[in-house]
Amino acid sequence: MAGESKQGRTRRSAAERKRQMIEAADAIINRDRSADVSMREIADTAGISRALAYAYYPDRYRLLDALLQEHVDQLTAAGIIEAAQSGRLVERACAVARIYLQHVAAHGTALDVVVRDEPLARQLEGAASRLRARVYQALARTVRAELHMSAQEALALVQLLAVVPEEAARQVRSQVLPLDEALALNDRLLTAALMTQMPRLAPAPQD
Repeated sequence: MAGESKQGRTRRSAAERKRQMIEAADAIINRDRSADVSMREIADTAGISRALAYAYYPDRYRLLDALLQEHVDQLTAAGIIEAAQSGRLVERACAVARIYLQHVAAHGTALDVVVRDEPLARQLEGAASRLRARVYQALARTVRAELHMSAQEALALVQLLAVVPEEAARQVRSQVLPLDEALALNDRLLTAALMTQMPRLAPAPQD
């Protein structure tokens, strides 16, 4: 039973132990800004034996899958897919970026750090990569339609713009900017960047 005490020690449930390991992995990745974590370090940080850690997760890949699934669930619940599919381009881009910025400010960059580690990401089930691809593709289609860009140009633009909320969130986590200012800055930068790419109307022919 969770929380049951035996000889002055509290026995935690399997779910609580798994939660400790996920939180430990998340903290290590955010601290080091690297996905190169080991089960040994995670177990030590979580305060559990390595044998028990491996009983819950047979390797670090399955643990990272569980960690990333949490981030995916949180972003999905916040409406990031719907935001990428609704409205005009500037509206979509700002809405998606605001959701992601607030998520990173609150929960850290573990999702992004792991997904960008391509050799590692290929060992995972891919929930985070699929979510990112779905959001990027929805935005890229709108870029193509409104900015008259090729598929490659559209995707490249979306990937470049993703840097804005990522960096703004880091400024919040570093206590350089308060969240409301970071959100406002995010909107201004994305809007300005997209507006400069809007097709110009051809001049009216002269009589």
